[in-house]
Amino acid sequence: MHYFLMLIFILTLIFFPSDSCSQSKENKISTTLNSDKTYGKEYFPTEIKKTLIYDSSFGDLVLKVTKEKNVHLFSYDSEKFKYRQKLFVDDKGLFVNETYQKIKLLLFITKEGNYVYDKPLLRVPFPVQIGQEWSWNGKEFINDETHTVNLKGKAAKIETITLPAGKFETLKVETVLETSEGTKNVLTEWYAKDLGMVKMLVSIEGGGMLGFARDILGYGTIKFELKEIRNK
Repeated sequence: MHYFLMLIFILTLIFFPSDSCSQSKENKISTTLNSDKTYGKEYFPTEIKKTLIYDSSFGDLVLKVTKEKNVHLFSYDSEKFKYRQKLFVDDKGLFVNETYQKIKLLLFITKEGNYVYDKPLLRVPFPVQIGQEWSWNGKEFINDETHTVNLKGKAAKIETITLPAGKFETLKVETVLETSEGTKNVLTEWYAKDLGMVKMLVSIEGGGMLGFARDILGYGTIKFELKEIRNK
């Protein structure tokens, strides 16, 4: 997806406080946990004081974060790929309001879309424990089309990984995103304390924009790895 980083990672133009402050009946969280330790905002910061540069399947991406009223706009840019997500964090978790994605596939082929949701999309509930699972169901709107969306997430484990930017102790999160449009993306993300996402793998199993990129360019899996950390 646009579903990265849901990339994402993941989406409404208007911020609805009532949705973020109470747990929807459609947002189901399991109680089968493997640890008493909890993880929260420190692994999903919206105020990032460093410039993060990622090595990706689309070339180097630079993350820029700006604040717009009650949300933070996360922008990942390269020559072939542009990705925007409006995120906000509160005591209930990490939510996505809106996602924009543009992919330059070939010299004369560009695919882009702006996706909004009928309510904030839950990416990770707070606090979260290892082994915890959750789900979210809603609708996304793009142009004149409406699709239903189903998200299933899990806090898999704490894992130490080594990347070009260094060694990090991370919270590993696994997410499956499916829509009635026929898209299915499996995201595996690693989040580091005070930095946020340092690595992501997106397995493209369905259609949609990323499915089109897979069929044209052979991207079965899209990779993001933190390459460099710079002081602003």
